[in-house]
Amino acid sequence: MKGTFMFLVILIVILPLGVTSAELFELPDVTRPSMFIVDHNRVYILEEATVYIYSLKDFKLIKKFGRAGEGPKEFKYDPNDGRPLSMSFFKGQLIVNSTNKMSFFDKDGNYIKENKVTVDRLLFPVNGKFLGIGPTAGEKNRQYIGFTIYKNNYKSANVIFLSDFEMNNPTKLILPITSFTYNPVYKNRIYINSNSDDFKIIVFDDNGKREYVIEKDYPKVKIPGNFRESALEFFRTNPRFKNAFEYIKKVFQIRENFPPIRDIQVKSDRIYVLTFKREGDLWECLKLDLKGNEKGKTFVALDEYEHFTFYPILYSVYNGKVYSLVEDQDEEVWKVHVTEFK
Repeated sequence: MKGTFMFLVILIVILPLGVTSAELFELPDVTRPSMFIVDHNRVYILEEATVYIYSLKDFKLIKKFGRAGEGPKEFKYDPNDGRPLSMSFFKGQLIVNSTNKMSFFDKDGNYIKENKVTVDRLLFPVNGKFLGIGPTAGEKNRQYIGFTIYKNNYKSANVIFLSDFEMNNPTKLILPITSFTYNPVYKNRIYINSNSDDFKIIVFDDNGKREYVIEKDYPKVKIPGNFRESALEFFRTNPRFKNAFEYIKKVFQIRENFPPIRDIQVKSDRIYVLTFKREGDLWECLKLDLKGNEKGKTFVALDEYEHFTFYPILYSVYNGKVYSLVEDQDEEVWKVHVTEFK
């Protein structure tokens, strides 16, 4: 299906408790999305080195821009390195992170400027500084996913959190991994879901000082018995990993339970937490206030869980609704699902 015509489908279904609506909007232009943001009454989709902007009102294409390259309106992108570009909003500007470069656009995709970057990190502005997420040296010079505050042209670095996930020839590969949000900054605070075993979110100030911790008693979600076999099959057949399959088998381990938190987003003074709890084909999403008190719950449509990926989950919260981008494999088209909280 090609062209820019947007065909609206309204789906009437029997929904699980807590879901108040489910609408579907087809996006036939999209084939391989890597990031999905809803903001400023628009939908932003990043696909390789191209950004699509759609109207949230009618899902018509407003603009398409970007390509791989070195120029000021181009993004440094290598499809073979296994890492997507990233997008985020800061003070109404769309920021696209590519290798050693931050590109700034207005909400309509008009180019503003670019910043050269000397560190290989996903970067997010935080009160005149930058939070960087990326490979960070830990014990015995091993590389872990770390969170670092940068200032003074990236020369002054303060590591505020080091995860337990090893990168670059790990001594152990424990699945499922703890994934981290692609935009952890909200109102000059940093929110990190920090633990693979417990429901815990650490909140830091803009200097990296720990302010408080959100902890909740959350029921364990047990990993199914076929998880190990399906994960090994994923590594054996995936083009990115199959050449390293024999090494992966040696360091491969499985947790007893899924991590309590699959992903978080912080919007409009609320923390939205995806978990691994299921209602049929849907995934649980909790709505908390900034201190961790539950304010609602719903279940949203998401693509199936991939055993190992650094790509973000294709969902976005805007004006209290959860928007998710899901591939309809039967119709071979990507659809935006819209879900409200009860």
